Amino acid sequence: MGQLIEVDHVLVGEVAVFDTDRSLSGQEGETFRSTEAARQSDTFPARLAAALFEVSASLTSVYVFSNTVSVRRFGGWDEDLLSTIGDTIRDSLLFYRD
Repeated sequence: MGQLIEVDHVLVGEVAVFDTDRSLSGQEGETFRSTEAARQSDTFPARLAAALFEVSASLTSVYVFSNTVSVRRFGGWDEDLLSTIGDTIRDSLLFYRD
């Protein structure tokens, strides 16, 4: 149950901007700088940010605004990490998994 989200990304320096085919938050964006900060809220953007911080300890910021997720990581990006972050966003609305 749930739907996969279509996700594309572009890199802007140390920020990967993931564009999705649906809104993930309201018109007020939410920024999180750690797993602990994300876990202090029960909004969908907070739960998504916590899941993204669990993917890589090298993330320094997650910003969720409408249909975009901006993720900062010092030290650059590699294709494996971009793919894993994208998959995490894509699967974030799934309730049941195979």
